[in-house]
Amino acid sequence: MFVVQPVRSREMQESLAHIAECPFYENTYAFFAADLTDDASEVTKILGLAQFTYAPEEAVFLSIKAVPGSEDDEAIIVMVRAVMAFLNRAEIPFVYAAEGSADPAYLKKLGFRPTEDGRQGIDLQKFYRSHGHEA
Repeated sequence: MFVVQPVRSREMQESLAHIAECPFYENTYAFFAADLTDDASEVTKILGLAQFTYAPEEAVFLSIKAVPGSEDDEAIIVMVRAVMAFLNRAEIPFVYAAEGSADPAYLKKLGFRPTEDGRQGIDLQKFYRSHGHEA
């Protein structure tokens, strides 16, 4: 069993970035994925970290990173979708992936596509209004 949660402090975010072997981006938001014990009482392993910024017009993932040796696609996909759901509830219309935030093939697997300005992005309004998704 795993959990996806927002990171509640800069110190924790910095520590998680170190564990995930990715840069720590100050003044950003972050979510993490972690394995839990069978009774869900304790974290047993950190699986991944997503760091991002957002403003009224767009959000940008600065990193989407699985912890080395923990490339659990399901947990990372759920983590990215949790961030997207958070942004959608905040009425942010677009989310982009900064260059170097994740492997381009993985971004495609997550649903990011080239936009008119050349960035990799997802139109959250279309994503959550498309058939099979709920707002």
